[in-house]
Amino acid sequence: MKPIRLRWSLPRGLEQVLDPVRLEWARIGHAGGRTRVRAALKAELRRLAGIVGSAQAPVVLAERLERRLAAQHGERVREPVGWLLSRGLPQRAECYATACDDQVRMDTGLVCPSCELLIGDRRALRHQVVQAVAAELPCLAPAEARAEVERRLRREIALQAARDAVRREHAAVERAHREVAWAHQREELASAKAQLAARACVECGVPEAGGLCLVCSQNRTAREAVEQAAQVAAAVSGPVKDLGAVASRLAACRVRVEGEVERVTGRLRREGMPQAAVAWETRTLAEELLRAERARAMDALLDSAEALAEAERVFAIERARRGGEVGARAAAEQARQRCAELLLAQRLGQVRVAERPSATEEFGGWRQRLAELAARPLDEQIRVPQPAGECREAVSAA
Repeated sequence: MKPIRLRWSLPRGLEQVLDPVRLEWARIGHAGGRTRVRAALKAELRRLAGIVGSAQAPVVLAERLERRLAAQHGERVREPVGWLLSRGLPQRAECYATACDDQVRMDTGLVCPSCELLIGDRRALRHQVVQAVAAELPCLAPAEARAEVERRLRREIALQAARDAVRREHAAVERAHREVAWAHQREELASAKAQLAARACVECGVPEAGGLCLVCSQNRTAREAVEQAAQVAAAVSGPVKDLGAVASRLAACRVRVEGEVERVTGRLRREGMPQAAVAWETRTLAEELLRAERARAMDALLDSAEALAEAERVFAIERARRGGEVGARAAAEQARQRCAELLLAQRLGQVRVAERPSATEEFGGWRQRLAELAARPLDEQIRVPQPAGECREAVSAA
């Protein structure tokens, strides 16, 4: 018999993995077998990296190869390539856990609890079968009792396997139904997106603008920012108890902010800037004005009597609790900031209330609407109820 030539060099990057089976690797005497094993090793490392991480994957695979080689109990591996591909490298999960390998968790190195649960279920099943045989057939000899127990165990396991197969078939059918429903939903979503993309702009009529073109979207955002800046300016420029004064002040602030934006946009149009660029600059300017008005409002409210009183109250509480000057000052400043934000939110709410139509106008509008509905003639198809005598005469005549 021709001796096998040993090759001791391990492939670069796989030294840690192949170290437990370096003798088996050295026995592979042809390049094709080494290529197949190397490809299988890299594929298994990529798969393990998704379970335990790329840093731990070589360690886990090396421990698996060492454990599988030790399971040979000193028996010589006849075909190294076949042994590595079929017995050494594949993961053998004894349960449904993805990290289980030979009843050991690859991520923790501890005994797999799922396998322990399955083993406990099997032991419980065997115990139940033994008790049933002892109760039903108490006169059997020990050998016959063991044979009966094994026969019933095989039958129960076969029934469980059949039930599991039926359950898997039902799950596959349900999965197929869900896939069909998901595909239908995806088609409907794609159709809705296509219809939305095909819609013209609601403001300028540009076709295929998704309901709102870029220029109109920028202009709408700019108008919203201008309105918010006017509301913030009106909220802090005077008292907000008189709704009529608040409404007039809001109109004046709106005119002022819109005038600032219009001056800039008019200059940009006169310079010949494209419409899209003008809309973008308008939105940017409106948002800057909003930030400036909000900062100005916060500065004014931070110096208000309510904010200062809240800061003093929190400072006294924190100083008595902690006994430190710096921590109490920081807590007082935070309370002052929160109080100013709350005051601004309350004032903005009152400004928005002043901008809404009054309840008398709404009631008058409904009254007018009801009068119009009452004056509308009835439809000819509406059947008017007849008196009982006329109904009986009609029935007798029929």
